[in-house]
Amino acid sequence: MKIVLVLFSVVGLSFAALDIPDHLRAPLKTLRKACVAETGVEEKYIDESRHGHLSDAPGMGCYINCLMEHSGMVEEDGRIHFDDIMHLLTPETRETVIKVVNECQTKHGNTRCETAWMTVQCYYQVAPEDAELP
Repeated sequence: MKIVLVLFSVVGLSFAALDIPDHLRAPLKTLRKACVAETGVEEKYIDESRHGHLSDAPGMGCYINCLMEHSGMVEEDGRIHFDDIMHLLTPETRETVIKVVNECQTKHGNTRCETAWMTVQCYYQVAPEDAELP
């Protein structure tokens, strides 16, 4: 099982635990490409996330924030929520996501980029084997 930091407008950046269905792969690739272009983060750092490592390289927090914002997962006050994607998860994935979200909540930094990175870093600490960025 993978908890994929997935952006949902269906993919919104949600630490949405999904094995990515075929119909979401193209939108996810498009979102990744857009957020890489917007933030300038090097893709090698995103790819490293598949191995349970969340890089603190320049641009990573803004990349994560980009995914979340384009997915409608960030409130005006900066709080990150997963309500809109919970119905898409399998029961065991939902349990893992609920555990991680309850433990981590939103870790507030000085900027939205820092908040996104700190929050996702917590996910990686709680469930590194299930964490991965799109």
